Order: sequence, then C-alpha cells, then structure tokens
Amino acid sequence: MKLATALSKSIIWRGFYFVSVMLLNILVARHFQSEGSGQMYYVINLLAFTIILISFCLDAPMGYYLSQKKLNETQLSLLSVGWTILIMLPGWFVIRSLPVPTDGLLTVANFHFSATSFLTGNLLISFFVALFYAKMDFVLPNLLLVFVNVLLIALVPNNEWMSGFISNESYVQLYFFGFFMQGFLLMLAFLFRYFKWTALQPVPAALLKSFFSFALIALVTNSMTFLMYRIDYWFVHKFVGNDSDLGNYIQACKLAQLFFIVPSILAAVVFPMTASGRKEEMNEKMQLLSRGLILFYSIACLLLLLTGFWLFPLVFGPTFQKMYLPFILLIPAILSYSVIHLLAAYYSGKKVLRVNLTGNIVALTVIVAGDYFVIPSYGIAGAAVVSSVGYICYMSYMLYAHAKEYRSRFVDFLLFRKTDAQLLLRLIKEKISPVKTDEA
Repeated sequence: MKLATALSKSIIWRGFYFVSVMLLNILVARHFQSEGSGQMYYVINLLAFTIILISFCLDAPMGYYLSQKKLNETQLSLLSVGWTILIMLPGWFVIRSLPVPTDGLLTVANFHFSATSFLTGNLLISFFVALFYAKMDFVLPNLLLVFVNVLLIALVPNNEWMSGFISNESYVQLYFFGFFMQGFLLMLAFLFRYFKWTALQPVPAALLKSFFSFALIALVTNSMTFLMYRIDYWFVHKFVGNDSDLGNYIQACKLAQLFFIVPSILAAVVFPMTASGRKEEMNEKMQLLSRGLILFYSIACLLLLLTGFWLFPLVFGPTFQKMYLPFILLIPAILSYSVIHLLAAYYSGKKVLRVNLTGNIVALTVIVAGDYFVIPSYGIAGAAVVSSVGYICYMSYMLYAHAKEYRSRFVDFLLFRKTDAQLLLRLIKEKISPVKTDEA
C-alpha cells in the first residue's frame, strides 16, 4: 500500500474513533462533574497500567512479525485469545479479592465487574488492533470501536428521560463493560476475516526467544512511557488530595493528550512500514510530518491560549474552571511529544528499542523527582510544568540520538520550511495516484 493511501485511511478512520472518544469524554465530564469524573479516570489510570503489565506488551512483537510475515494471522490470533484466557481466568479471582473503593461512584457501581470488563476488553483491544494495523486494515476495527462509543454517548444519563431509564451507577458499569464489547467485537471480526485453519502451524522455535525478548523490552519501555505521562496523577492525588482539582488536572491532561492523536495515527503507519524494510523512505517523510505537526499544533495551541479560559468551562462544565492554567503549561509537552511519538515508532520499526528506553528513563527521572518536590508547593500548575520539562528532555535525547546516526539537525524536525508545502501536496497527489500498491 502506498504511504499516502495508508496515512489517509489511518487519519480518517482513526480520526472518527478519536472524535467519538472526545465526545464521550466531554459528556461524561459534564454529567459527573470534576469530582466524579476525576474518581473514574483515576481508577481507569490504575487499570490501564495493569493492562500494560498483564499483556506483557505482546502486541508490539505481534505487529512487527506480522508486518514482516514471519508469523501469520492464524498463529497470532490464537496467541491473542489464548493469552487473554490464560491471564483473566486467575485474574478474576485476584480482582474478586481486591477491596472496593470506600467512596465515590465505583463503590456502588460493582467495581469487580467493572474492573474485569475493562481488563479483559483492553487485552483483546490491544492485541487485535495491533494485528489489524499490521495488515494496514484501518476501517473495520475503528468502525467497531466507534459503534460502541456511539452507544455509550447515546446512553449518558444527562437528561430527565435518560436518567429515568439508566442510573449513574448502572451507566458506570455499562461504561466499563463497553471496553469488553469493543474487544470482543474486534476479536470476532479479525477471526472472521483472517483466520484460516489451513494456516494453523506451530510457532518456529527460533522465533520464540526474539519474540519474547522484543515483548520484554516493549514492556519496560511502554511501562515507563505510561508512567512518564500519567504518574503525575498519583502525585496530584497524594499531595493535593482534592478530587475536584484532580479532575481538573486529569481533564487538562486528557485535552493535551488529544493532540497526541494525530502523531499516534501517523505512528501506526510509520511502525509497520519501517518494520517492512522501508527505513530510508520513512526517515525522510517522518521529518516532514514532524515539522508539519509542530506548525499546526503551535497555531492550535495559540488559539486555545487565547480562548481556553472561557471555552473550557463552557465545554466541560462550570466545575472545570481550574483546568486552563495547567493546560497552558502543558503546551511544551504537546509539541515535544508530537516529535517523540513519530521517532519512537520509527525506532521500534527498526527494532532499535534502546533509544526509546533511554529517553523514557531520562524523562521519567525528571518527572518523578520534579513532581515530588514541586507539587506539594505549587499543586496542579507545578505538575504541568514538570511534565513539560520531562517531555522536552525526552525529545531532546531522541533528536540527539537521531543526529548521531543520520547527521540530522534539530531544526529538521522542528522548523517548517518553504518547500514543505510542496512536499505535502506531493503526498496528497500520491494518494489519488491510480497506482494502489507498491512493488516489493
């Protein structure tokens, strides 16, 4: 598949999914307000980190080896289902033994059911989304994800008629069960489209060591990446101790993370194409995409700088008046991570994960130390400043590593050029080219 075609399909269909996520987030925030949504998203944060651990990040080598055609769809889909069952059968008993939160929505919203649904669903989502994307199949998985989100959007009990039909506690259970619905539908769709009994064969023993070594490195790297951009939630929860402030800060971070959508969409194309051997092509176009993102996001952040003070409470509700300042202080993090995400996908596709790992270590060290000393005195504003400093350090290290290998300059990723507009137009023309596939 041509690069421009893959990018356009990824942007359009993943864009639909992220729009549905954004709308759902806004409605949940408005209905449950800063305190209630802060409680929900804090628990989701804990469960999301658990997903990284129990998945062992097998989605990374799955996508890599399927892109290289060293393992087939049948082998990897069975591994996905088998690993989910293997983890969640004993996991159910572990979850049943966990203490239920003593207050808040999850006290009466069946925490054990919600946690089990979230973990099982996200295991399946992680594995099968990776397999779909390795096949450059962006339409079907995102349609299924959007379908469930639209149902959840329609059922938010934010009016008199709907609140008579479904209570807040029941909706929270349904919200978490939605993740299981998404994962189950993705599994069925992938098996129906790609599973073939004739392709069922054992995984070559020679691949097992490298497969799980890849997963182990991805586990360490992804764990540190997750902590890098979410560990501040825990510090804010510990040192600020105010659910309303926590809700405002988490919402500011979630808004900042919306800017990570386009880099993640692009990364979903950069990774498999780099893994398939098109390193030089992706290296050149990755720099172009990075410069374009920096320019576009600078303009978008400037607009929010000018309008956010009144716009954020208008969109999310009057209880989110404190999210403006931390969001503005997170703008350097937004711009930095746009570059980081592309470079991380590129180096993962090259199977050079030490660069990502080292960058994570640098950033996480800065953020943990900074949060510990800054948040007790400066609260959520201090947390935002520390995060931005950590992201800038991460980006600087990755650009330095790239410069050593390719003799590139920082400006090659950061400053938009006059010729870039012509290159972007050329990418658009490639998309409408009558040639639909590249020769091997």
